Amino acid sequence: MSEEATIAAQSIASRASGLDKFIGVTAAALMLLHLGSIFMPALRVKQFFFFKDTITIWDTIAKLFDRGEWVISTVLFLFTIVFPLFKLMAIVHLFASRSLSDPKLQQHLLRLETLGRWSMLDVMVAALLIVSLTATGLAEARFLPGMYVFTFAVVATLALSSRVGVLARRFSADSAG
Repeated sequence: MSEEATIAAQSIASRASGLDKFIGVTAAALMLLHLGSIFMPALRVKQFFFFKDTITIWDTIAKLFDRGEWVISTVLFLFTIVFPLFKLMAIVHLFASRSLSDPKLQQHLLRLETLGRWSMLDVMVAALLIVSLTATGLAEARFLPGMYVFTFAVVATLALSSRVGVLARRFSADSAG
């Protein structure tokens, strides 16, 4: 058996059963859902009872960049688009191709869980935006489906990451004991 086949045979995916077998597929679906949510209407702002504007997450990042807010737009781009997609790819990689006997597996999982805590940053920024818009009384803002889909994708990614960590610890303990 080749080295790659041996590693795959010792992976979390090879030992998973039931719904856990679908973690890789679920992560791929979440990537598509996440990307779609970025371009879906996420926020409707109504000012002075007359003016309405529907905003997507992508529009927000692009508008900030156009206005010269490079630092904020870059941070939002990284934490809203790049980071979640990277995290989902890392979940698939750790699930499917990392050997349970690899001493670095637990280290990679710990990093993934630590970084996962930052995943809610963009949802918090959106909530702060709503509060700041409505606090003045000059505007009314409402979340639209894109924000709910985005939030679902973020929370589901956190749950998926946690599940991969639980499986890795369980299977590693079974192998050691």
